[in-house]
Amino acid sequence: MPLQIWVGIGGTLVALAFVANGIRHIRRGEGHLANAGRLHIAMATLFIPVLWLIVLFQVMSA
Repeated sequence: MPLQIWVGIGGTLVALAFVANGIRHIRRGEGHLANAGRLHIAMATLFIPVLWLIVLFQVMSA
């Protein structure tokens, strides 16, 4: 597999770790920590599709 695919897999795992951390923060209650958890989840849900779009373009151009 090309290196770009491995970078995509690694980036996805990191983003999923941010989602898991965000869910953990939300379950702890309201306040600053819960807001930070929501931001973690929002960031990861925007990051993953863009990451794979870039990986797709890199693999197709190589």
